[in-house]
Amino acid sequence: MNKIKSILFDLDGTFIDSSMDICVALNRVLLEHKFNVVDCSELKYHISKGAVGIIEYASKVNGKSIDSSLLRSEFLQEYSKNCFVHTKMIDDMSELIKFIENKNMKWGIVTNKHSKYANKIIEGLSLANKIHCLITGDMVDNPKPSPEGLLKALIELKINPNEILYLGDDERDVLAAKDAGMMTGVANFGFIEDFEDIKLWDPDIVIYNPKDLIQYLS
Repeated sequence: MNKIKSILFDLDGTFIDSSMDICVALNRVLLEHKFNVVDCSELKYHISKGAVGIIEYASKVNGKSIDSSLLRSEFLQEYSKNCFVHTKMIDDMSELIKFIENKNMKWGIVTNKHSKYANKIIEGLSLANKIHCLITGDMVDNPKPSPEGLLKALIELKINPNEILYLGDDERDVLAAKDAGMMTGVANFGFIEDFEDIKLWDPDIVIYNPKDLIQYLS
C-alpha cells in the first residue's frame, strides 16, 4: 500500500454524480422533439457510453430510431449550459480527497468527458486549485479504453505508473489502467448495473465507498 503515491479518478460515476444534470438536459431535448423522456435512475447506467450511447438508450426507450446527429448536438448544447446544477461529489469523496492531501499524495482525474464540461464542474466544486492533473477526452487522440490519457497524466505527475492507482466504474477504466501499468480499482458505488460481474474485469481492488480507499491506503 505504501508504494502508492498518486490516485487518479474517472469522473462521472466515480468522482461525481452527474446523472441528474445529464438526464435533465436529455429529457428537455427529447420533449422538444416529441419523444418520451427517460428514467433518470436507469439512464445513469449508460452515461459511461458517452452522448451517442445515451441517445441510443433514448431510442430504445422510445422504441424507434432517433437521429443521433441532430439530438447529440442539441443535447450537448443543453448540457453545456446546465452541467453544474445538480452535479455533486460522490458521498464521502471529499473526505477521501482530504485524506489524500494530508498524506501529501497527488491526485487527479482522467476522463473521456470534454474539457468544457469537466473544467466547469471542477471549478464549481472549488477544486481547480487543488487538483494536480485533469486529462479530458479532447486532450487525447484515443479515449479510454486506450491508456493514452493515463500515460499523459503520469507524465504530468512525474510518478511511475506502478505507484499510481486508477479508480473507475467501467471495464474500460480497468483496461486503460492495466495497459498503462497502473494499479486498478473499481468504484462499486458508481454507475454499475447489478448484473455486471466486476470480478471478470480483474481489478486489483474493489471499493464500495470512498472511505474504503482510506482504509486501504492507511
